[in-house]
Amino acid sequence: MLNIAEILDRSAEKWPDKIFIVFNEEKLTFREFQDRVRSWVAFLRKRGIKPGDIVSVFSRNRLEVLELWMATSRIGGLFSPYNFNLKDEELRVLIDDCRPSLLFTDRPISGDLGTVVMPFDSVVLGGTDDELHESEPDSVSTLLYTSGTESRPKGVMNTHLNWYSALVSSIHDLEWKHEDVFLLSIPVYHVAGLYTFLGFMNVGGTIILEGTPNPAEIISLITRHKVTYLIFPPTLFIALSQFTKDALSSVKKCISFGAFISESQFDVVSRIFPGVRWRNYYGMTETTPMGTTLQPEDFQERKESIGLPHINISLRLARDDGSNAAEGEIGEILMKGPTVAKGYFGNNDLTRKTFADGWVHTGDLARKDKDGFLFFVDRKKDIIRTGGENVSSVEVERELLSHGSVAEAAAVGIPHPYWLEAVTAFVTLKKGHDAKGDEIIDYLKPKMANYKVPKKVIVLESLPHNASGKILKKALREKYGDIFTQDNRGA
Repeated sequence: MLNIAEILDRSAEKWPDKIFIVFNEEKLTFREFQDRVRSWVAFLRKRGIKPGDIVSVFSRNRLEVLELWMATSRIGGLFSPYNFNLKDEELRVLIDDCRPSLLFTDRPISGDLGTVVMPFDSVVLGGTDDELHESEPDSVSTLLYTSGTESRPKGVMNTHLNWYSALVSSIHDLEWKHEDVFLLSIPVYHVAGLYTFLGFMNVGGTIILEGTPNPAEIISLITRHKVTYLIFPPTLFIALSQFTKDALSSVKKCISFGAFISESQFDVVSRIFPGVRWRNYYGMTETTPMGTTLQPEDFQERKESIGLPHINISLRLARDDGSNAAEGEIGEILMKGPTVAKGYFGNNDLTRKTFADGWVHTGDLARKDKDGFLFFVDRKKDIIRTGGENVSSVEVERELLSHGSVAEAAAVGIPHPYWLEAVTAFVTLKKGHDAKGDEIIDYLKPKMANYKVPKKVIVLESLPHNASGKILKKALREKYGDIFTQDNRGA
């Protein structure tokens, strides 16, 4: 038997009266949270939920979402939270894919989804049920749909063993402690949100839950609750630095994940987080979400590195023929270990391809230095092939972010009648700054080979993002895909 709901039981036994989670004005101890989970078990069982059933959630962060994960696990069901930004038609795609028995939501949904929809406001909990299903280690606990930045979303099957194994890294690699107060603003339909919830519950930390990330509210929550640990994408750290210049001195540890942060951006961010132990993080849903971390002792010297593999991960860089890449050579990141997911729900062909021989083929490219530190290069599909040359979009973005006026940057390949793909950049500007696309191009020319310099730089008010803070390059390619074919003077 191996059921992740037991983690809550052990924590509630050790620290029954300690405040575990705070949401808005409500504070729950470990024991009170456990009691609410048992009430949810009674509620679900009365509605016929049994082992193997899928319970879905379409909601912003709230206590009930996390309680439902633990309750569904106690019954032996699969918990499947959905991105709360989805439109109704996008939601139907996920419902059609996995056919949940119940869908809980915090908003009205139009039309018939083919499943039972239960608004949270209509739920009345009563009674209690101590049911704890004897799940096997390879039983699926969560069905998490990838963001679908480039293709149709895929349901990743993370097992109870996957989640248990991830906890080893949270303590060893990430320094999650009993005395930590963690601000959980990451959406809990995302693997990082669930991982942090489970990990801080495991060590007996306190979680401050936020409905959706809001810089002004985050600053207030940090101050009011003396938050010690933050885990955000760079975009949110940067946003915080634009909302306040005051030091948030209670924060002792920060993790940045999902994108690159430039030296100049980090300098601004670090002013409001003096003395913080910083980490860079790389992981994915398919590895629950293990990968690599750059530790605080290495951060100052290697800010651009994603660090070394987690304690529970074997990692190698592979050439196209499957052999290992040499030092300094670019290769695809392959990962193996007890946190590697069972596969994709209802898609055996893609599972065999992605999880070949037990190794997750990530589609991410990296290189390794002489000391074994990894440096992310690009997504395979984001490499820009222009005029017979391969250009890393990440390399272009790093140079763009070194411009004093650029806040965010994305480089993509756009179809071009001569170059086949033209390096094209999209940027947003810092508050109070003004820069034209041509000016930015002129700034880049002395810094990069001519073929890497964008043919166009387009200044936008904002860039599209997914839940983990990654820029949706697919959306940019689709929206601006004809800018060179319409204007042959783009060369």
